[in-house]
Amino acid sequence: MERVTYDLLYSLPAGADYAVDATDLDAEDIPQSRVDRVLDLLLGTNSGMEHFLAARLLTSWGYHEGLTALEKCMSDREGIDGAFAHRIHGYDDTYRQVLLAVIRYFSNVADRGDVDGAGAQVYGPLSKIISLASTMPFEISNVFDFVSREGFLEYIPLFEQHLLSIVDQPEVHRWKINDAIGFLLRFDSEFVLSLLTQRGQTVDSFKV
Repeated sequence: MERVTYDLLYSLPAGADYAVDATDLDAEDIPQSRVDRVLDLLLGTNSGMEHFLAARLLTSWGYHEGLTALEKCMSDREGIDGAFAHRIHGYDDTYRQVLLAVIRYFSNVADRGDVDGAGAQVYGPLSKIISLASTMPFEISNVFDFVSREGFLEYIPLFEQHLLSIVDQPEVHRWKINDAIGFLLRFDSEFVLSLLTQRGQTVDSFKV
């Protein structure tokens, strides 16, 4: 990656010490000229990785062009698998990074006054991420927090299916099973307790 592209995707402006990286930037610290250059990169690069990173950044900033491109990346898996590794365990953490970008997208669009539109737009990509987390090791605790905060109960059946998919694999998903149980107990305890009884388990079986 050329230095100018790296700076475009990752650099922080002076005074933005609140941000961990460029995806965290507030709108006032993102000049339109930078947005335009990232859009040009999204549309013009021949690199699958650069395309994905531009889509992730634009999504985080609340631009629908980024979200649309990011959804396509998830469908094609082109230039996306292995983009980010978990800093401790080393597994592919790319889709948790995508999850964070989609949640930031919602926040930015909602802050502009379109809560309903934002909610509808993120349902598809978040559903895909929840499904992927049922077979991959990355964790999705951020989406539990998001759904609880916004009251989006339409995600409950997705989380129930997620728990069904991982409950028999504690050697891979133990902490995720615990997270899903803790969340669902607040919204559908009957489902959780019935499932655990069928498996000969209790809530405490998956404590970490």
